[in-house]
Amino acid sequence: MAICRRGDCLVLSGKGFGGFVVSRRGLAVPVTYLILFGSLLVLVSVAYGFAVARLRVEGAAFGVAVARRNMQALDDAVRLVAWNIGASRTVYMEDCGGIFQTEPNAGTLVLRLADGGGFSTLVFNGSVGRVLYALSALHESMEGTFVRGDGRALVGFGGSTQSQLFFARNGSVQQFVLRYRPAATVLASSIRDGKAYNIIRIYIISLNKTQPLTLGGGFNLKVSAAKVASTVHSFTFEGTVSLLALEAVYDGFEARVWLPIECTLEGAIVNVEVYICHVVFQVVSS
Repeated sequence: MAICRRGDCLVLSGKGFGGFVVSRRGLAVPVTYLILFGSLLVLVSVAYGFAVARLRVEGAAFGVAVARRNMQALDDAVRLVAWNIGASRTVYMEDCGGIFQTEPNAGTLVLRLADGGGFSTLVFNGSVGRVLYALSALHESMEGTFVRGDGRALVGFGGSTQSQLFFARNGSVQQFVLRYRPAATVLASSIRDGKAYNIIRIYIISLNKTQPLTLGGGFNLKVSAAKVASTVHSFTFEGTVSLLALEAVYDGFEARVWLPIECTLEGAIVNVEVYICHVVFQVVSS
């Protein structure tokens, strides 16, 4: 038997082998294909993972954009009907992938009138409600970002908007919240019993008379001004007073606004008028 090497092949010649040819190249080609195929699978898997992640991010961003548009339209409707009893507007809330909720018992607001010294009295304490979207698909933190308004718990009437539209967090779920802070103004009208007569007016938009709602998908929401309620507190100051502070605490947000008070040598009378406009939401067919 003779064994001859010819290039890359071994030729085994003899009666016992029948002239078979064994190729080294024939073994190398399948192994190379397996390596290439495995590498291709890895690349495809990585590319697919990136594509899925990108789609999720883009989907979440699209959902946030839709939620923002919905809540801005809802805020516009609330401000349009507020203080006009019986007025209403219907807003279509497009599907944003989140869950819409009304929370009438949320949003505790406390208002006090003080002179910075020994005088301090409560003029309002209650919940004013809020609405929100729960955005579980949003992974990038936007907590503390305001779309409308800012973190102040109280503003001057006719100045900054009463709306607070912002992102918050409840555990692992981010929320897009809409609520309304009070606005205050002061008027000096006349002299009574030798004292300057001042009126402090506080305007509150309350959502706490609406029904609790939990909604997904798209729906029509009717926004109505149900009623306006008011309370009056009267205070008499015998001494000189030039400024009074209205202090607000609103779910952890705090603010203080100093209001100018007219005063005579006899003192001042200050009436605090609190006006509350109750806005309600109702799901309608169209």
